[in-house]
Amino acid sequence: MSNEIRRIERQNERIRQVRRERMCLAIVLAVVALIGIITVIFIVRKPRITIRTESLSMTQDETVPKFKVKVVVKGNKDKILDKETKYTVKKLESELKSGKNYEISCKADGKTDGKFKIQLKLSDEFKKKLNKEWSRKLEVTVEEGTLTVKNKYGSWDGEKFKKTDGSYAKNEFISYEGNQYYFGENGKKVTGELQLGGKVYTFSKSGKLKSEEFYVDPEKPMIALTFDDGPGPETEKLLSTLEQYNARATFFMVGSQVDKYPDTIKKMKEIGCELGNHTAEHKSLKKLSDAEIKEAINSVSDKVAAATGGSPTTVTRPPYGAFDDHVKAAAPEPLIMWSIDTLDWKTKNVQSTIKSVNTATDGDIVLMHDIHKTSVEAAIQVIPQLIEKGYQLVTVSEMAEARGVTLENGGVYFSFYKQ
Repeated sequence: MSNEIRRIERQNERIRQVRRERMCLAIVLAVVALIGIITVIFIVRKPRITIRTESLSMTQDETVPKFKVKVVVKGNKDKILDKETKYTVKKLESELKSGKNYEISCKADGKTDGKFKIQLKLSDEFKKKLNKEWSRKLEVTVEEGTLTVKNKYGSWDGEKFKKTDGSYAKNEFISYEGNQYYFGENGKKVTGELQLGGKVYTFSKSGKLKSEEFYVDPEKPMIALTFDDGPGPETEKLLSTLEQYNARATFFMVGSQVDKYPDTIKKMKEIGCELGNHTAEHKSLKKLSDAEIKEAINSVSDKVAAATGGSPTTVTRPPYGAFDDHVKAAAPEPLIMWSIDTLDWKTKNVQSTIKSVNTATDGDIVLMHDIHKTSVEAAIQVIPQLIEKGYQLVTVSEMAEARGVTLENGGVYFSFYKQ
């Protein structure tokens, strides 16, 4: 009988245990449900605003499009954010759509291809309200879009670059996402070192241009093209041609022209041309005193330094080629003459000037004038012709250095032939 009683008691205890467990589970589920209900109610009652900058695309060199903002509100738009002014979520939505409370910016300039974030920055006052008095009333999320600037030349095709016309880039530079690449005869991007014209280029393993340096080979023939009396209105065209063919020249500038074309002089410096001096007023230095000679040259040098941000002239060509011992003693820079006079100022004939330049040989200094349109046209044609013949087109100082000559102030130099 006692065994039966103990069995019944154990059975009753198990029943009570199951009931306790069920009750605990019911309580837990009830608490979870209550929390969920409270959370849902809180979320529903707290409006959400999403401010989104829309993604856009364009092609290089097109006008950067106007950025658009989309404002999305979820929840009660009539919720009051400020009781005194009765300022509502709906009113805030209207202000946001009109462009208030934030600024839009993007680093894209329209010239560099790639992907750029369209950034949206909330005003300090607006952020302050969101973090304090509106923190329990409103939630704001910012989503930034992207401006995609497509490359105007084309797109990558493995190691090659397929241009918009369907052809592949060959023997040319291509700019892509702010980096320069060079594609050889086989159409593949170049890595390591490459010599083109008078420059040596260094590319990374991925083909990106790392550095470029003008290179003068002392064993190869060279000519120094020089231009007097400028800069002039056509000089920029001449500089573009020099840059295109990795060539350099020396420009002997007059003070009054320096005042007119400071940007042209900056370009000269950027592409590695030599900044030369042709005095302030193109007066014969033989007729000036020592002090006047120095002033005539130094004043131009100072102007050139101001135009370039610190690079003065390095060599001087005396007006009319006039000098004597008195000029040599007073000159604060080396005096550079010429061995080939094209007489371009006299003939003003393109073909005549080209013919004169083509008589130049290794070590010659050629005299021309970039203030004459015909002279510039002649130079633009003759530059690739000289390069095709195997000449390096260098500055006067580069040719002197390559031939082991140290230029001295007051020294007079007509050419740099091999000894």
